Amino acid sequence: MNETFDYDKFEQGRHEARAFFHNHSEQREEKLEEIKRRIENCDFKHTPGASYWIGCLSEADFSLGVMA
Repeated sequence: MNETFDYDKFEQGRHEARAFFHNHSEQREEKLEEIKRRIENCDFKHTPGASYWIGCLSEADFSLGVMA
């Protein structure tokens, strides 16, 4: 992963993940697995990049605590 951290993409990922988890809570586990898979496999082609997915994961962890 030869990329620098992009705070704006991180925040974009957080905001979009928050909206997704709020609007589609029934798909939460499936989306969380996709996020983890992309990060673990460095699968960022045709996406905003690693910082975005790290933001998504960050929000998933946060929203899980709020939903519990």
